[in-house]
Amino acid sequence: MNKFRLVLSLFLALASILAPICVHAQEPPGEKPLAAQVKDWQALLDRYEKTLAKGDLDDDRLVEIRTELASLRLEARSAADLAQPLVQATRDELAALGPPPGEVEPPEAAGIAAKRKAISERLANMEGSLKEADLVITRADGLTERLQALRRSRFTERVLTRGPSPLSPSVWRKGVQEMAEAATALRQDFAAWLAGDGTAANLRQMRWQLPLAVLTAVLIAWPLRLWFVRRFGYVELTAEPSYGQRLRTALVTGVIRTLIPSAAVLALYLGFTAGNLVSDRIQAIAEPLAAMLAMFFFVVAFCRAALAPGEPLWRLVALGDHSAKVIARIVTAMTAVFAIDAVVNVWGERFEWSVELMALHNFVTGLSIALLLLVILRRRIWESEAGAARWPGLRYALTLLVYAIPIAALPGYVVLSRLLAIQLVLSIGLYVLVTVLAKIGDEFVNHTLSENAIVGRHLRSNLEISSDGIDTLNFWLTGLVRLSVGLAGILALLVLWGAGGSDLNAWLYEAVFGFKIGNITVSLADLAFGLLLFGGMLVLTRFVQRTLEHRILPRTRIDPGLQHSIRTAVGYLGFTLALLTLISAAGFDLSQLAIIAGALSVGIGLGLQNVVNNFVSGLILLAERPIKVGDWIVVGETQGYVKKISVRATEVLTFDSASVFIPNSELIAHPVTNRTYADKVGRIVIPVSFTYGTDARKACETLMQVAAAHPRVLRQPGPFVFFKEFGPSSMNFEVIAFVADVDTMKSVTSELCIEIDAACRRDGLSMPYPQRDVHLDFDQEQLARLLARLGAPQLSPVAPGALPSDGA
Repeated sequence: MNKFRLVLSLFLALASILAPICVHAQEPPGEKPLAAQVKDWQALLDRYEKTLAKGDLDDDRLVEIRTELASLRLEARSAADLAQPLVQATRDELAALGPPPGEVEPPEAAGIAAKRKAISERLANMEGSLKEADLVITRADGLTERLQALRRSRFTERVLTRGPSPLSPSVWRKGVQEMAEAATALRQDFAAWLAGDGTAANLRQMRWQLPLAVLTAVLIAWPLRLWFVRRFGYVELTAEPSYGQRLRTALVTGVIRTLIPSAAVLALYLGFTAGNLVSDRIQAIAEPLAAMLAMFFFVVAFCRAALAPGEPLWRLVALGDHSAKVIARIVTAMTAVFAIDAVVNVWGERFEWSVELMALHNFVTGLSIALLLLVILRRRIWESEAGAARWPGLRYALTLLVYAIPIAALPGYVVLSRLLAIQLVLSIGLYVLVTVLAKIGDEFVNHTLSENAIVGRHLRSNLEISSDGIDTLNFWLTGLVRLSVGLAGILALLVLWGAGGSDLNAWLYEAVFGFKIGNITVSLADLAFGLLLFGGMLVLTRFVQRTLEHRILPRTRIDPGLQHSIRTAVGYLGFTLALLTLISAAGFDLSQLAIIAGALSVGIGLGLQNVVNNFVSGLILLAERPIKVGDWIVVGETQGYVKKISVRATEVLTFDSASVFIPNSELIAHPVTNRTYADKVGRIVIPVSFTYGTDARKACETLMQVAAAHPRVLRQPGPFVFFKEFGPSSMNFEVIAFVADVDTMKSVTSELCIEIDAACRRDGLSMPYPQRDVHLDFDQEQLARLLARLGAPQLSPVAPGALPSDGA
């Protein structure tokens, strides 16, 4: 296989996978019975076995048989998959009749017995056909393994076969002589072509048109190219460009630098061939030359766009100026070597060059690639800015492989040398391509989810996805893109190292449409379809929730807490249905959920009981609604407003603006005070004290007037004042008032206290200070010193046991 057609081969492999699928999708079911198809497949396999038994097949015939076997295997697998539902339907019909009667039971009706017999026979035939289809697949796998073993042995023999050594002088003599003969023959063909009557007439006809057209194309294309580079290329910025800007600029400049010279080469080639100016032999030389020139322009343009030798700010890789310039030159030279190698190989096949000449060509090509790789693997190029060498182990391994290229060619293993050189460079190029595609995918996802993009704005506004949700979605989407690019790179690497399209057919079909792990069949296609349905149902659930929240529920008289419960219940229901849809679409039998639930019950009993307890408690809270969003609750020492009731816990926002997460089971198992359960009416209690001697009736009237005059105090139930008690040093009263909204209790309490203070001052009602008796225990000497310091007269001594007089 031509390695330069890697991408084309990959697309052809994918197309060959999709083709039988489309055919089967369009085929009406039951057009040909499975038993008849099995007979055709068995006959075809018998013919393949006889063909392989002869042993005189060339490589092209082996590849052809391998492709036909892969197609046959895919067809058998697809037909068996299509027949499975019919077999299951027949089993269901038989099960609907129930078990046959036992020996001691009365016989069943003749019609039922006849139907049971017919269904049983049909089921047996269908199951037999399925088993024969599995046998066909097994035989096809065996023949494929034989073919693969034969191809591997031939490939190994061809690679390890020792040919003419490039060190032999006879090889050089014959090769140089053949090259001289080929050049002479080409010159003679060119001279004969020029001397022909038709050529002379065509040249005279296009003597002015073709040069003028080429000159006009150059005069138009070159300024256009410069304008595009200046307009979309390395423009001057005030700040350092982001990686996305650098990537977009590299892609634009790479496309511009590729299209214009490639278009010029294509125009020249089409101009000569369309005008019948070249012979068939010269066209056989010009055609691969034009194709390789276009490839050369493509690789060099994008390499220089990514490395940006003269523009370090726009460089996509962390390399210094010297390293970027050296790598750009090496890649340019290596691309030229590959282009020349491809052209020479095509010429050698078409003109049947000798083995010696091709050996010399392969040796020179491998040696050139090895020298260029040794230059690019130097330590100085891969040093970081701190001077440390990057990836030393990888560089040493690649260096050993590079040295093996000329070493293998010198004794005559030229094919092995060429294989190492070509595959090594193409594998490195494929790695670079996959890395660039992954970066492009990351930038595309980031741009799509940004606030400036339509999708990003829709996700933020319509679906109300937060910034954290956007970051999570960005992470998973970029991971999915990288996984897809990585898998495509692996497939391309398999093609690069010799895997054919038929091999990829079989592998991809097994991976996508079902492979067995024990007794379980895993289908990536069903799983992807299930995930798609799961995501779609989640989006639909989110849309229904938003519609209920913003359009339907606000127009009803349902309180906000019940609205939140309805919205949450819809979310739980939608998630449950989406999960069941995913399980069903992925191919799992829902009847097995009982077994899964039984297995999970062990884990629940061991470590998940708290989680399940909180989940069930959350459902009870949403159903019975002892608390709801917006309620003012008191749980132990925590009080605040219910902000959210989730699956595991309830979020309570305290008056200090702190969020407290209380497990749902705590709200079910322990007492909870809900201050706004029935309504939001709140009761205010203000204690007020007056000094003894105050007129109690006047005090009650003053307090009642203040409470009744406040505009936010309810009239029904109205305020009232209690004479509560005679305290140790005051007469204690209580003012009780009600407000419509419990959230206004603190502000109304403050305003009432201010008004009560002003009214008491106005009416001469005094509020006492607490009275305290202080007893000082001093002896006579301490008391005398204290009085002397205070300048008070001394007290007369008192006899022990006597009481002081009143004047003392």
